[in-house]
Amino acid sequence: MSNKTSTSAIPCARGHGHGGHHHHGAAPNLAEANKHHYDQHVADFDAYPHILTRARRTALAMREAVPLTIESSSVLEFACGTGAVCKEMLPHVKELIGIDISPGVVERCNQRFKEEGATENCYAMAADISTGKDVLAGKKFDLVYCASAYHHFDSPEEITRLLGAFLKPGGSLLIVDNLQKGDETIAEEHRHYTTRFGFVEEDVKGLYAAAGLEFVSFAQIPSDAGGDNDIFIAKGVKAL
Repeated sequence: MSNKTSTSAIPCARGHGHGGHHHHGAAPNLAEANKHHYDQHVADFDAYPHILTRARRTALAMREAVPLTIESSSVLEFACGTGAVCKEMLPHVKELIGIDISPGVVERCNQRFKEEGATENCYAMAADISTGKDVLAGKKFDLVYCASAYHHFDSPEEITRLLGAFLKPGGSLLIVDNLQKGDETIAEEHRHYTTRFGFVEEDVKGLYAAAGLEFVSFAQIPSDAGGDNDIFIAKGVKAL
């Protein structure tokens, strides 16, 4: 692709044609830029083009990648946004906790949980895992995922390491984000809270390796007929 700029607007921390979440664990100015952006745009989230269809595509791909049961599966979504993906995962798990840096979107996510009749095991919380010393007090999960937010991270290596620490032995870390196919770039107006357009397979393999996780797979998620960005799903596993 020749100098393509992301244009399909999903609220990024996902609003520059990415996917609907926020930057955590960045340099303070970038983290604060994401927090401010998402706190200011909570009411706009569900109206962005592609956000709901991307949430369904993402959740389907994740459920195909990791077996889940409503009887036992514990799940953590990092950078949960307003809960569009959480909503799609709720019927398939026992426990689902969302974390986001923006209190505004966390409030909306918890409202969505309530609307869906979620149990007390399903909730969202505002936190920054890179600075919060006892976030979730050592709790471990069968599945940790981050959907359409990695392109906001100043240090995806640090985030991957931190997320890996929330996994049970044998647990999976799934990353869903924009697939870098050529020289796609970020629109100028989104560069204050976004670090890159997307990733290729070798990028993600390196992230898992640096975090001490076993790389399992990387695949493009079937394209969206509505014109959303091409996205991938990657899987890494913590050793038993």
